[in-house]
Amino acid sequence: MLVFWEKGYEATSIHDLEQAMGLSRTSIYNAFGCKQQLFNRILACYKESVMAELIMKMDSAPTIRQGIGRLLNGALDMHFDKDNPGGCLVVQSVVESGQHDIVSQDSPMQTLQDMKTLLQQRLSKGKKTGELPADLNVSSTAMTIATTMAGIMVMGKAHFTKPMLKKTINQVLQLLG
Repeated sequence: MLVFWEKGYEATSIHDLEQAMGLSRTSIYNAFGCKQQLFNRILACYKESVMAELIMKMDSAPTIRQGIGRLLNGALDMHFDKDNPGGCLVVQSVVESGQHDIVSQDSPMQTLQDMKTLLQQRLSKGKKTGELPADLNVSSTAMTIATTMAGIMVMGKAHFTKPMLKKTINQVLQLLG
């Protein structure tokens, strides 16, 4: 996963995967079929681990505002964690989507759509409980949060600093009241 995350799909060679996995090319092909099928499995693993952890942080917060803060700050911390390649495997995959076939483009794009839908659900719940303003546009706010999350990853890769990006998160949180 870290090889794809660091290099991107196109720049990751079978040789890179052999080195990282400690398997021969033949074993990789026998186990996963092809590079694309392996990538799809890696992306599913990323969603079930990295993204699931961010969602858990959001859902464990006492308020929706704190939850969104945990989600965005968790993504920011992940980017600047020296044990990670930086950025986001999903966002990186979407950015390089012209290098993927139509099937492999669908999964990263669907993941971003799923995040927006999840955010809409959480915001709707907060609106119903009175935690968020009654006039809050849930759809556009969810899109703003998802876009901010993806943008943090891209801007971090462009060497924007953590304090600069933290200000962006704080600005977005102000939208929630």
